[in-house]
Amino acid sequence: MRVVCVTNNFIEQQAYDISQEIRKCSIYKVVKFEVSGSNSLEFHNQDVQWNGKDLVTKVILEDSKGIYYSISPDTLGLRFAKGEITYREYKKLIKADNLKVYGVSFLSIGILIVGMVKMMKFLI
Repeated sequence: MRVVCVTNNFIEQQAYDISQEIRKCSIYKVVKFEVSGSNSLEFHNQDVQWNGKDLVTKVILEDSKGIYYSISPDTLGLRFAKGEITYREYKKLIKADNLKVYGVSFLSIGILIVGMVKMMKFLI
C-alpha cells in the first residue's frame, strides 16, 4: 500500500497568491503583509521570502497622501487595491458578507434544533 502525503497549506497558499496579486496590481503602495502569529513581512525595496506556513491575514496599503488601508487578502481586497471600489464600499461589502455568514449559520443551527426536537418527539 502506498501512502501519498498531501500538503495541507491550501488556505495559506491561496491567501499568499491573492496577496501577491494585490502587490502586482495595486494602485497603492504595498507596505507590508501581516501574517499569523503577529508577525509581518515588510517591504524595503526587496522581495520578501514567505515560508509557506504563515497565513497572510492582512495587507497594509498606503496611498499618495500617506493614508494607510488595511485589507484582507481576498477578492474584495483585490478589488479595492485595483481601485475598482472605494474603501468605504470595501468595508460595506465586508460587513454584508459577514451578515450573510451569520444569517446562514443561525438558520442552519435553527434547522438543526428543529430537526432534533422533531426526532425526539418521534422517538418518545
